[in-house]
Amino acid sequence: MSHGNYTVFSETLLQRHSEIFRPYLESVGLSQDVVDRADSEVPLSSYVQLLETTAEHVDPCLGLRMGLGQLSPPTSGSYLGAFGHAARSARDVRAMLNFISRYLVVHAHANELTWYLRGGRVEVHYQLTDPSITRRRQDAEFAMAGLYATLCKVTNNKFAPLRVDFAHPQPADISLHQQAFQCPLRFGQSINVMIWPSAMLEEPLVTADERLFQALQPFLEEQRKKRLADTELTSRISQTIAGNLRAGHVGLDAIAKQLGFSARTLQRRLQEQDLEFNTLVEEIRIAKALEYMENSARSINDIALGLGYTEASSFTRAFRRWTGLSPREFRQHIR
Repeated sequence: MSHGNYTVFSETLLQRHSEIFRPYLESVGLSQDVVDRADSEVPLSSYVQLLETTAEHVDPCLGLRMGLGQLSPPTSGSYLGAFGHAARSARDVRAMLNFISRYLVVHAHANELTWYLRGGRVEVHYQLTDPSITRRRQDAEFAMAGLYATLCKVTNNKFAPLRVDFAHPQPADISLHQQAFQCPLRFGQSINVMIWPSAMLEEPLVTADERLFQALQPFLEEQRKKRLADTELTSRISQTIAGNLRAGHVGLDAIAKQLGFSARTLQRRLQEQDLEFNTLVEEIRIAKALEYMENSARSINDIALGLGYTEASSFTRAFRRWTGLSPREFRQHIR
């Protein structure tokens, strides 16, 4: 149900772990080519689903282990191509975080990293901004562990995180998480966050290479502009719809007005990307329903209200149409 124009460049990630992922490619609609090439552009939803499906069959900590580098021998290369090489070539940690927050879109649509300096601490936030992707544990743990491992490596392990938050529910076994991060962990939070001491910002990177950093900038800036042009509007529309579900203001006219368009213009812009407004609203409503049902203890009535239904019975009928199960049956099934 993710938007088809959201993609991720697999670079060497899937190729390096081809024997792990290959058996599950077909089940998520991907061809064998994506693990045979280092430059595959994969639909974001299929990529995230591949991580989740493979983890179910192989190891529930798959994403965490990949991020920590436990599944492959040490290498001087990067999972993330030119983007990854440039990030590690930055002058210091501040420059590296600024670079990642600006250019992450080159590697993956709808993946966002931001950072804030608060109370003498650096908060690094990571999230997928596509509201239709709800199963996110493996992506989040891969991203957070990868960032942790990279920051430790480029600073010669001079700093340690103060706390790590994950948006997904706490897994049954978090011993590997505790062993890896060696700091307080929280799950079920509003966003994925890693907190570091502020002194880290000015630390020079041991991998700094100003010449390489500057050489890669023009290419990455060009790619950034192309990627943003492809998906910025879709992301804005999706987030506006998701934010207005509870109030029920998700009609074409209401969303267009919030975005500063006429209804006709919004329809035309969606058609240019092969999207249909009502289908988009339905996809987001389904995705949020599944997220609430799987990851929270909210009552059926509260979930119905949160999705813009005035009666729980209307939500129950819609949910049965989407899944073939009533909300109650669905919860019993996943437990």
